[in-house]
Amino acid sequence: MKCPECGNEMERGFLEVKDTASLTQRDTMAIWYPEDEKGKFFKKGLVNLGLKAEGYYCKECMKVVAIFEER
Repeated sequence: MKCPECGNEMERGFLEVKDTASLTQRDTMAIWYPEDEKGKFFKKGLVNLGLKAEGYYCKECMKVVAIFEER
């Protein structure tokens, strides 16, 4: 996959969202919402995501791009 920032090839791997304070991860969530909802207390259009995803790392930019599946 090409990096959306610099265009270099990215290294494929995996990404996990973890809550280090809780062993059950009961309160840990990954969500997506539309850009125009940023800063709002009550957001519309939330998409709950799984906590594991396919990911790509760019060594040049030191950034990660993740491909999450909806939960």
